Amino acid sequence: MIRPPLSTLALLSLLALGAHQAYGQADMLPMSRVAGALTIPLPAGKSTLVGLPNVKIVSSGTVGGVAGDVLTLASSPSVLGDVEAAPHAIKIVSRANQSGTNAYGISALITDQAGQDVTADLSVEPNVGDQYVIYQLSTIATLFGAANETGLTGVADPALSDKIYLTNAGELVAYFYNGTAWKLVSDPTGADQGGVVIQPGSGVLVVRIAGSDLSIYLSGDALPARHVAAVAAGHNIVNNPFMVSTSLSASDIQSNITGGTGPGVSDIVYLENEGVMTGYYYKTGGPGGIGWRALGDSVTDAGSAMIAPAKAILFKEQAGTAGFALPEPFAD
Repeated sequence: MIRPPLSTLALLSLLALGAHQAYGQADMLPMSRVAGALTIPLPAGKSTLVGLPNVKIVSSGTVGGVAGDVLTLASSPSVLGDVEAAPHAIKIVSRANQSGTNAYGISALITDQAGQDVTADLSVEPNVGDQYVIYQLSTIATLFGAANETGLTGVADPALSDKIYLTNAGELVAYFYNGTAWKLVSDPTGADQGGVVIQPGSGVLVVRIAGSDLSIYLSGDALPARHVAAVAAGHNIVNNPFMVSTSLSASDIQSNITGGTGPGVSDIVYLENEGVMTGYYYKTGGPGGIGWRALGDSVTDAGSAMIAPAKAILFKEQAGTAGFALPEPFAD
């Protein structure tokens, strides 16, 4: 369990102590789109896993053609607007061929556009007839402000500044505001990092070391369909795009990650609540029984632990084939 306040080194050291193929059960069509707003507290001296459940959906429709990474879209509005100048992603929200391969729940960054044709490196090729949405992605600057309008503590020395962490190939990469621009902690005099994109399916870890309690405000559409995250061996900050709470057991994550007889041979799911981060794994047998367990307690059932709206999930992939899926509550 991570109890605040902790240094960045202590946070990452603890995560290293914790010890796959992930697809949701999802054959059903997603729930209808809803909109909403959330205020996410960023308390001083604590670590917060920030999910991004609210987005700006700019287009929806069906996939009319597939040629490798190039998708031809039948869109609403009928003429697809510019989705290349600012970062956007496409998400497949249903599947036309339920007996075959499908990309249901997968998102990918749009890297090129020619009219109704978009290029996106989806990890699984979609089928003609699949439904999609296109939504705008956040950057460090659009989420926290180009001039740090959120108010995170930021000075030239990263050791004295609040940190934000993004995921890159299983590693947690730290950024800070130096008083004039966003920088990499590993390169505090380097280029401005405000334009770094928070990749599709990812969330943010905010580590506050000083200052007053803060918050960020999110509004927009809720992303439909199950959530399939691109993860790698190591630590991954996975977005939770859903605006309703669910428990670990009800979420059915246990069907989509690798469990084991102990934490050393299982994937670990970290949930954060009021700055306290607790790791869980799914126990598949041995002394103490079967079910969700918190790290350090192999006996007590922890399936009632809640995944809250606007809270990302810190996922340690260390067993089986890299993968993670979160079925849509009440739909999948």
